[in-house]
This record gives sequence, C-alpha cells and structure tokens, in this order.
Amino acid sequence: MRTVLFIAILGCSNARDTPPDASRAAASVDGGSTTGDAPPPPASDAGASRIIVINEVSAQSDPDWFEIVNATTSPLDTSQFIFVDKEADFDKAVPFTLGTIGPGALATVDCDGVTVPFKLGSGESLWVYRASDHALSDDVTWAVGESPDGGSYARIPDTFGPFMTSMHPTKGAPNEL
Repeated sequence: MRTVLFIAILGCSNARDTPPDASRAAASVDGGSTTGDAPPPPASDAGASRIIVINEVSAQSDPDWFEIVNATTSPLDTSQFIFVDKEADFDKAVPFTLGTIGPGALATVDCDGVTVPFKLGSGESLWVYRASDHALSDDVTWAVGESPDGGSYARIPDTFGPFMTSMHPTKGAPNEL
C-alpha cells in the first residue's frame, strides 16, 4: 500500500490584505485630510476580496458623496477601479480619479451629476469593481431613510463595521453615530 501526501499552497491575487494597524491619512477630491486608526477586520471577513471598501454614503447632500477606504496594507492606485450605481452596469462605469491612496486611507467622491454622471438616490446601491476584470471589490445598498437629509449611511466602526444610519456625516474623517 502506498501513501501519498499532497500539500497545497493557495493564493489569490485579489484577496484583501489585512488593514494596517498604523494611523491613516485621508484624501479627498478637494484635498482635505485627517488621521485615524483602521480597525482590524472581523474574523468573518477573513476571506473577502474587498480591496476598496465603501465606508460612508451621503445621498441627501449637495452634492451627494461617498467615501472609500483602502483596505489593504499597501498603497493603492484607485485608477484600477470603477464604480457604478447599478450592479454590473459597466457601460456607465466611472473610473476613480483619486490617484494613489495609502493603506487604510480614506478618499471621497462627489456625485454631482456632472463630474460623476449620476447622483445618489435616497434608496439606492453603489458598486465598486476592479476595472481590468470587473471583480467586485465592495457594494452597499441603502433603503429610503437610511441615508437621510443631513445624515449618512456609514460603517461603524470604519472599514469593516456594519452600515448604520448616522446623523453626523464625517466626509473624509472617521465615522461616528
């Protein structure tokens, strides 16, 4: 009788790195910045492929906006990613133009109907994909009232927490209730 032992080493090029423990700097289209700590991912997210994470959505603002986080431990060129407000609607996909953002860094995108050809509805979805192969990085759907006038729909804590309605929008800064 022959015994054969197989050892497999698996890797995935689009698997999410764990977030940094160090402070993070935020970037935005208007050049603002701040610092904060990126929380560790919950154990249930260990196999997720989220690279860019949607962190906060303010769909009742002027202009509407959303915030992303680089959920990796390396700088990330955002031009490698696209976003849409309808699942897999790649004909209308918008490339990120935020440049490179650091590990755990926040960046914001204004959805004004001009620079970004759509605004965010009071009940809608937002999808982020890798441009090269349309691999989903992250998505969020909010119901009417979950991103209220004067508020936002935000991950609390940042990056890997569940989405909650917040009456304290924190564009480019750590989220709070």
